Amino acid sequence: MNIHRLYLPFIGGLLFLLTGCIELNREDFTEIYPDNFFKTETDLKLAVDGLYYDFGTGDWGGNGRTPSIFISDYNGYQTFSDMTTDVIWCNWGWQADEYYFQQWTATTGSVQSQFWNMFSHYNYLSKARNTIRRIEESPVEQEIKKKYLGEVHALRGWMGLYLYDLFGPVPVASDDVLDDPETFVYLPRLTDEEYDAMMEEDLLNAIAMLPEMPEARGRIAKGAARMILLKYYMIRGHYEKAEALARDLYAMEGKYTLQPDYGFIFSLAGAGNNEVILQRPCNAVLFGAENYLTASYLPTDMPLTDKSTGWGGYVMAWDFYDTYEPGDKRLDNMVFTSYVNTSGKTITRADMKYGAVTLKYGKDPGMADAKSNMDIVVYRYSDVLLSLAELIVRNSGLVDDEAIQLVNRVRNRAGLDNLSAAQTADADAFLEAILLERGHEFYCEGLRRQDLIRFGKYVEYANNRINKINTEEGRGYYNVNDSHNRFPIPASFIDESKSAIKQNPLY
Repeated sequence: MNIHRLYLPFIGGLLFLLTGCIELNREDFTEIYPDNFFKTETDLKLAVDGLYYDFGTGDWGGNGRTPSIFISDYNGYQTFSDMTTDVIWCNWGWQADEYYFQQWTATTGSVQSQFWNMFSHYNYLSKARNTIRRIEESPVEQEIKKKYLGEVHALRGWMGLYLYDLFGPVPVASDDVLDDPETFVYLPRLTDEEYDAMMEEDLLNAIAMLPEMPEARGRIAKGAARMILLKYYMIRGHYEKAEALARDLYAMEGKYTLQPDYGFIFSLAGAGNNEVILQRPCNAVLFGAENYLTASYLPTDMPLTDKSTGWGGYVMAWDFYDTYEPGDKRLDNMVFTSYVNTSGKTITRADMKYGAVTLKYGKDPGMADAKSNMDIVVYRYSDVLLSLAELIVRNSGLVDDEAIQLVNRVRNRAGLDNLSAAQTADADAFLEAILLERGHEFYCEGLRRQDLIRFGKYVEYANNRINKINTEEGRGYYNVNDSHNRFPIPASFIDESKSAIKQNPLY
């Protein structure tokens, strides 16, 4: 919508009344075109700032907006990803059970709206590419442009990772297509190899251009760009390239490190701590930046702060909770098997049917209703350590002292003993131990789904859950297959493309 602003001083209005013959010319101060924008550093910063919006936290969508990626409902990447694994059960029902037991198909089920919202983010790749091209053409000094170009390349790579993780390759418009927006083109999905090239071009450019550390909390710097590409390589199985990146990140120790206290990472006092490589800053009073995750996990009758509201949606599934070793500090003051409710009654495990109360983000005294100020953590340095240990063994086939010590650092921080001899006896046992360790370290951070897929366990674990509940509760869920390692492409996108977009295999 164009907004025209007319500034009419009082004296002008008076003269108009007296003479009736003053002609006013209307000026438009709001329309932005390539020929009147991208002219100054401020223009570049505003353009880049706008690209962070899609990675927002508090915006629930509506009014025609596609829900942001880090919101707390079923459209949120972290929530949605863990809901499809053994980690999170949702008490709300609705389509939550379809996620937990992977009961989705390409054409049926109430989960289709979430798939549509997620896939529709592919248009971001074109938006970001156009921003890159406009910045490259800008008259701004080259060194200034470099900083902003690095950020946009990294943001485009981040969105590319998000989309590939969920759906595999998506359609991406070439520069020739972007140059002629009035000509309608039915775009097919890229091949895996074409997608690899796009991701490497964006993220290697980002790594080369970005500063070592971010200028402000939540902005992407060199470490975050490396982490995004590392995640992509691991999804793709490019383990040698991944190990090289993991070693680059490991060499950044000092800038990033393990915090001694696990809970501090997710506390209000710990905002911006140096274990976090990338986070989404939250502000309870800023629209689109609120953290609703605490409210989503907080039981409706569990006191937290004077003004906090709990919705009681998500819990840590009991079967997953029971895999933790006794004394694991990652549960302290974050996962609860009992609590005293607002009526003074003690709620125990027997009262909590589906799972333990999970409040990964610490208490925020300023939490008002459902809105918290706690930053949402995306990537952490402990992930670097565990990823590097995994990659050493995947690439060499050997369990060496370096890999063992990397895992033990994470375990020792959690108050646990070193890995046992049985867990380090061979590559298979070691990788199994790492998968379990990653689950315990990164619960409710949205990494479990891609981890289980990489280890070949995603469908296996789902079928274990399905078989158990079918036996215990007489449900009629069907077993799933490897098609569920990716989500189906919504039929509307296939239809609109005149079938240029092809459905994922086995759907």
